[in-house]
Amino acid sequence: MSGYLDSMSREDLLKYIQVLSKNFLTLDGYWFLGVEDRYGQGKAIELDEEAWGRYGISEARRIKSFLGIKEGGLGELEKALQLISFAPASNFQVEVKGGAVTLTVGSCRPQAARLESGKGEFPCKPVGIAHLTAFAKEINPRFRMTCIHCPPDKRPAHAWCRWEFRLE
Repeated sequence: MSGYLDSMSREDLLKYIQVLSKNFLTLDGYWFLGVEDRYGQGKAIELDEEAWGRYGISEARRIKSFLGIKEGGLGELEKALQLISFAPASNFQVEVKGGAVTLTVGSCRPQAARLESGKGEFPCKPVGIAHLTAFAKEINPRFRMTCIHCPPDKRPAHAWCRWEFRLE
């Protein structure tokens, strides 16, 4: 790095990571809304699912390299999930318990923005499955992911979605 980033304090760098995470979600949201407005929600979800599946592989490869992971276990997946690009803006909780890694997304900026604008909640489950399955399999091909709940599923008030990962 060079320039302004080099001069930033740790606190400012952490704040900047939040900004980047929010910017990432904003770009994704605008892209989705543009496709949805032109071609309908079904087509937008279909294209989003494809894009997020591909992105999950790329994202996991970069994070694996950053963390020095060869073929990760539960602990490595726990760390890697915390570094997903939208994690800082999404109140992620990741824990290893009982032979599984559980990821809970406490706040969802895209869903909150949709609700605020009157568009309503959208069924993002296939997109989450595509992204997180691809991500986990890139960390270790033996990972199997299960969706505990994700819209359109019923969910507790404190969690938009919850996912479980196990090694087979």
